[in-house]
Amino acid sequence: MQQSEDIKVVNAFINEWIISANVKSVLHIKASTFNLFSNLFDIETQEVKAAEFIPTNAHYDLILGDIPLAMGQDTWNNGVKLIKAQHNWLEILQSLLSLEENGSAIFVLEPRGFGFARGIAFEKELNEHGFFVNAYVNCPERILLPETVITPVLAVLSKKKVKQLFVAELLDEYQASQVVRNYFSNTDNGNLASGKYINAGDYYGFHRIKAKERIECLESQYKTYKEYCLGDLVVQKDNEKQINRVATGEQFQETENAVYIPTIGNSPVISKLEDAKLKHQNYFQVVLGDLAINDYVASFFNSTLGKLIIDSLTSGSFIPHLNKRDIEQALVALPGLDEQKHIVQTHHKLHELKVAINTFDAELAINPTSSNAILGQLDMMLEAIGALTDADKVRGLVREGESKYLEFKETLSLDVKKQTKEKYIEDSALKTVVAFLNTDGGKLLIGVSDTGAILGLNVEIDKFDKSLDKFLLRWKNFVKNRVGEAFYPFIEYKVINVDDKYILLVECERSPRPCYLDTNDFYVRTNPATDKLEGPKLVEYVQNHFK
Repeated sequence: MQQSEDIKVVNAFINEWIISANVKSVLHIKASTFNLFSNLFDIETQEVKAAEFIPTNAHYDLILGDIPLAMGQDTWNNGVKLIKAQHNWLEILQSLLSLEENGSAIFVLEPRGFGFARGIAFEKELNEHGFFVNAYVNCPERILLPETVITPVLAVLSKKKVKQLFVAELLDEYQASQVVRNYFSNTDNGNLASGKYINAGDYYGFHRIKAKERIECLESQYKTYKEYCLGDLVVQKDNEKQINRVATGEQFQETENAVYIPTIGNSPVISKLEDAKLKHQNYFQVVLGDLAINDYVASFFNSTLGKLIIDSLTSGSFIPHLNKRDIEQALVALPGLDEQKHIVQTHHKLHELKVAINTFDAELAINPTSSNAILGQLDMMLEAIGALTDADKVRGLVREGESKYLEFKETLSLDVKKQTKEKYIEDSALKTVVAFLNTDGGKLLIGVSDTGAILGLNVEIDKFDKSLDKFLLRWKNFVKNRVGEAFYPFIEYKVINVDDKYILLVECERSPRPCYLDTNDFYVRTNPATDKLEGPKLVEYVQNHFK
């Protein structure tokens, strides 16, 4: 069921493309069982199973390539030379020869597209033939199940050479159509849900784009952080970067300031060989220079962001496997050495604490005296750690950026320029809450700018409320009077102190019944936007969504 819904999203993208590009003729290469390009508009379409069956001298406004992924190596003679590449890539090149001068082509492709060594070489071949990648669009997650767990991209090619690539991801039908309109209007909204531009040659997959966005946000939150490629941090010996392997059955020698990155699977990155869970032949030994501390780098790659970066290096592989070039390209967010040391010390203390807690927990039932002595201290620790966790949660959400499930508002009521209380600003926050309730839930951060700057509500609270309690009462009254008490069970909120800046976090669940702002206006989330529904669209949505 979910797969068919996801395919509708891709079809919405293609149908909007047909409209926006004024397509009159379509070539559909249907060589796989994916059926991604089905239910298209009633338009002249030539369907073939392979490029070799394309009618001679025929040309098309739009070529759609539904071709199996990661096919084996093959060769093709273009009349001048023999070209060797993956068979599905050769199918792309051959079919492009039937493209109209101002036409476009959309092909199903592996997640990294042509963004790795062999792909880059083949893209040069495409360029020599006069074809250029203009965009990469990420399909809905796991759309190709049960055939494969790989999430493909749609690669858009034409005869137009571009300096910047358009990148976006498809999330729902309405949003997919908007992505196409943004592409044809050259609109850059700075996010993947609407579409954004990156430099041609900078595409290595959507995992990497998302990781890079989070690192950039980390740099803005903590000015001491800088982005590096791991290869830039590695020691060189005899002009060779010290990224080492050992043969089967052999072992590494413990080396100062080295990390060990698994070549396969999802095992953690380690900084000590004694922690190895795999045979040494299944690790890369990466010897770091003076800018980085191995314990910090290991901790970074075992964090949520670090795992996303490792995933970005292997996405598209049927069996995740790293090579030396992948390791060199891995992104690292690196603070100064003093900050690294502080993080490492904290990490070690937390590890000691975990061991102590596990030991105490194992003997708790037969040591009631110890239980009474430590209970009060545990409450204090939980309170302190909880406060830190909330602040880190806000920072983490900000790094993720706005999406269908996350919205930022700078203030609740305050017009920053005029320094006055304005109803339209209040409306904006409450519309978002109603939209989350009517869609699939989400989180609203008030006190954070659209760009992700954590500004806080301190000025507004001092100006209008004088205290946190009165501010929260004002918020509660907004929800009560304009959203409705019936929706209290689906809305949670609290003020969080982030570096002495007050942020209101509002968490909404999906409501089982329709919610109207001021009992009249109905809103839904369409990714990083909130839209009002009226008339037949409202009726249809309510009938389908609230079953």
